Amino acid sequence: MEYNISLKEMNSFHLDCKAEKFMRVKEERDLERLSEYYGKEKIYILGSGSNTLFVKQHYDGIVARIENKGLRIISENGDNITVEVSSGQVWNDFVEWACENNYSGVENLAAVPSSVGAVPVQNIGAYGSEAKDVIDKVLVYDLEKKEFKYWTNEDCDFGYRYSKFKYQKGNLVIWKVVFKLQKHFVLNNSYKALKDKLESSNQTIITPKLVAQTVTEIRNSKLPNPEILGNVGSFFKNPIITKEQFLRLQTLYPNIVAFDDEKGKKISAGWLIEQCGYKGKRIGNVGVYEKQALIVVNYSNASGKELLDFSNSIIETVKDKFDIILEPEVHIVK
Repeated sequence: MEYNISLKEMNSFHLDCKAEKFMRVKEERDLERLSEYYGKEKIYILGSGSNTLFVKQHYDGIVARIENKGLRIISENGDNITVEVSSGQVWNDFVEWACENNYSGVENLAAVPSSVGAVPVQNIGAYGSEAKDVIDKVLVYDLEKKEFKYWTNEDCDFGYRYSKFKYQKGNLVIWKVVFKLQKHFVLNNSYKALKDKLESSNQTIITPKLVAQTVTEIRNSKLPNPEILGNVGSFFKNPIITKEQFLRLQTLYPNIVAFDDEKGKKISAGWLIEQCGYKGKRIGNVGVYEKQALIVVNYSNASGKELLDFSNSIIETVKDKFDIILEPEVHIVK
């Protein structure tokens, strides 16, 4: 156990929150040690910190950073390969490994800043793909029961940027994730920007590696590097509204950006924020990135409270103008 540890270099907003107690969890015995504190101390499980907003400058509990490593092939046949990856692995390292070996399924999720263990929590998605489509099962350690258990894909109850892990009571630690990848590449170019860029490249042979490289180029052109400008990528989820509400809005805003969804219409949160005049707007140390309205940034030494207050002002403004409530995608730690 370490004490009064700065988390500034462990979260992509670069917020200088200090953990009262800090534990690096690298082996199963570390999980057993951590479980002794469950119910006695407040515990926050930290991965890469790329989707975390620490509101306070001091966390009065234990921050447990998952740092286990490893990857192993469980099984394979002519069509698929099943791979178990430790939660502490860098997500993009796994994506690169898969693409180098010509395994398909994660290439559209290239360059998402995350650890592997955080991927199921958020059911990360990008460029027409979601993690749930390749997750076979998840090995979970229950700090309360002090036992491991595999959760199937169905057990996780995946949804849009959602899983059962997202709002659980803090006793579950994702230890390993099992992915099922395809050996025969099937291109997913349903996302227009990706489709257009691949077509303009004039490449006759499309591979998972090429898709991953193209996705990375698109992301880098839109999103600020968190090492230079603190951010967590998309701060808000795209809200889903009824078709009736969408039609009413469309009469007022004919250029509204929306996508079909089984529950109605998914509205572009970036479009909503931009219409409210927030794109490129800056107040003190915080603001919205000039190239992408979904990105809230820490320009210098913002506090977590400044970022939270600024994001709440966006939510209130969008609600007043469109009667739509934006939901943060980021994990807010108070």
